[in-house]
Amino acid sequence: MLRWSIATVSMGGTLETKLAAAARAGFRTIEIFENDLTFFSGKPRQVRAMAEDLGLEIVALQPLRDFEGASAAMRARNFERAERKFDLMGELGANLLCICSSVAEDSTGDVDHCAADLAELADNAARRGFRIGYEALAWGKHVRDWQQAWEIVRRADRANLGIVLDSFHIYARKNDVAPIANLPADRIALVQLADAPGLLMDAMSLSRHHRCFPGQGDWPLHEYLEACVASGYSGAISLEIFNDQFRGAPAAAIARDGMRSLQAAGERLDADRAARGQAPLHISRVLPKPGRITGVEFIEFATGPSLATPLETELEGLGFRRVARHKTKDVDLYRQNDVNIVVNREQDGFAHSFYLVHGASVCALALRFDDPARALERANALAAPTYHGRIGPGEALIPAVAGVENSLIYMVKDGAHNAWDMDFNFLTEPHNPGPLDRIDHLSNVVRRSEFLSWLTFYKAVLGFNDEPQVELADPYGAFYSRVISSSDGGVRIPINIADGGATTASRFIEAFGGGGVQQIALSTKDLFAFVEHARARGVRFLEIPDNYYEDLSARYDLAPDMIERMRSLGVLYDRHKNGEFLHIYTTMFEQRFFFEILERRDYDLFGAANTPVRLAAQANEYDRNLRDRAMLETE
Repeated sequence: MLRWSIATVSMGGTLETKLAAAARAGFRTIEIFENDLTFFSGKPRQVRAMAEDLGLEIVALQPLRDFEGASAAMRARNFERAERKFDLMGELGANLLCICSSVAEDSTGDVDHCAADLAELADNAARRGFRIGYEALAWGKHVRDWQQAWEIVRRADRANLGIVLDSFHIYARKNDVAPIANLPADRIALVQLADAPGLLMDAMSLSRHHRCFPGQGDWPLHEYLEACVASGYSGAISLEIFNDQFRGAPAAAIARDGMRSLQAAGERLDADRAARGQAPLHISRVLPKPGRITGVEFIEFATGPSLATPLETELEGLGFRRVARHKTKDVDLYRQNDVNIVVNREQDGFAHSFYLVHGASVCALALRFDDPARALERANALAAPTYHGRIGPGEALIPAVAGVENSLIYMVKDGAHNAWDMDFNFLTEPHNPGPLDRIDHLSNVVRRSEFLSWLTFYKAVLGFNDEPQVELADPYGAFYSRVISSSDGGVRIPINIADGGATTASRFIEAFGGGGVQQIALSTKDLFAFVEHARARGVRFLEIPDNYYEDLSARYDLAPDMIERMRSLGVLYDRHKNGEFLHIYTTMFEQRFFFEILERRDYDLFGAANTPVRLAAQANEYDRNLRDRAMLETE
């Protein structure tokens, strides 16, 4: 029976913590990495008892290294080592011993020699009721590809000897996965899963530091899984992840993310099978389908008495108008066309707590769903519990789950606007026309250690898609960004990774006290007119160096008067194919967030070519503020 599994090496902490985390996340099978036994203070039989108490089956012990093809001097020693492994397996109750291909310099690559070694080992294992699995390491001395490993297993010809298939080693070597479907199912000892980002580095470094869960990297794991299942394989499918961030994170969170990623992988596998007219496998529990996200209903800011007025002044300068006041709370609704911004000044409750920790900041985001009840049901099924806040008499009950840094993500019914009337008294005409017509995108900044977890959350729990990761230059370093988007592309959220140093992303993390929304991008149909009016109302925009416009005139055949107008207003420009992109940035609000105003002309990117210019301008602004503050302190 196909079932999800996880290797203890995928998580950090003690062996006891790892077992408990795996069981709590819903795993029922587990691989034991021998290092975890080495550092365990008890006996292996105690590990077996703990696992049984938690409802976990130990499916494998790994690894036995540098075994096959050894020199005559080492061969006897290798078989002694194997017997000790068998003793461990007996105490653990594990049935399978995993062997990775040798990296020993004095080993031979002779296929028959290696097959004879594995055949003899399998015979020894059979006498004790055990199985052997052989895996090709991408950096093995002689055996690096799964086809080579299979040929050795085939020649050894023992019923209790099979091949271990690991997606990492297969994709790292760019092996073809389609022939896996033709392997005899009873000769596949174990299937292991790992994803990885598309980085150009040697396989060993990529393996030791950058493996990740399915869907967190760039490899087509669905093709690999389809081939494994097509063979008729019906055993454990196990996560084997080596990742520095995973080892440093709480085991419970990593196990939860691992199960979420597997549930999503199983869901896609069944969807692909259904498209081919095949029956579902139901490895994963049947999940409610992701709700279709149709837009952003509102952005909520938490603020306090000292910063509420500057924030409201900023919003009014951008064309927003206060149209409603909450019936029972110190909360206002600012609106412009279909863009709703809620300013929360409450002195108790969730928003106030968020403000005390993070300062004036985005504390909540409401997404429109075609079916918010189904979206919430899916979130709950994937270990994202419903948030229950304080609701007054007659107020709308809007379900929410915890987002980045415990902000909230509300789930609102698309087209249902009665919640505004239930909770707010309108002070004026509800519709406030203006030049800003929609929320184009939002950006999250997260710590590097949290990035993959939030990527899994957005994809598996909420149903977003993702785009390849990009690296961006900052005057004080570099950071990475990956865009997630709703199925129709209407809601897009670049997730930016802070990794120390003094980059803009890292300064945000420091000022904010964690991850959160840093950028709110709003679209207009006439950026030049908007900027002229906004400047007249006192909105401050980033100062862009003159050299940028000199370079712009050299790169593009733009009219001199247009270049001059952009220069005078601080507008940035990009072009892709036949499309054009105009955009501008406000100065940072308390080093926590800023607004981008943009105009798209048949252009669907984010103006990444201008990101280094924006980051340099923000760094200059930050440095000026530090100098001004220092001067004030010395006066």
